Amino acid sequence: MNKKGAELSFNIIIILIILVVVLVILVAFFTGSFAKLLDRINKVSSDNLDTAISDCSSKCGSAQTYTTQNAREKSAYCRASWKLDADGDGIIDKDGDSLKEYRCWEFPIEEDCAGVRKDCRE
Repeated sequence: MNKKGAELSFNIIIILIILVVVLVILVAFFTGSFAKLLDRINKVSSDNLDTAISDCSSKCGSAQTYTTQNAREKSAYCRASWKLDADGDGIIDKDGDSLKEYRCWEFPIEEDCAGVRKDCRE
């Protein structure tokens, strides 16, 4: 008999812990703490500029081998975009409310691809 009473107490404690966790998550959501968390994530997860330059250079080499304008237009060089911290403030650059996406030929990457760049859409 003593064992059943102890199990009931553990079940109630576990349920209370789950309810407190759910309550904390709801409070954080409604007070805007999730927005701050997203800002922190955006601050940490920017693309590396050196990686972007290297990748754009590689994609340019591949795109230069394409023989048709349509193929060059659809190449990875023309379609790739990067989210960078170009101004060095530790936060990914924004364009209004959304994150700014830099193309291979734009500052700060500036990987110009002769024979392909003219076929890329802005």
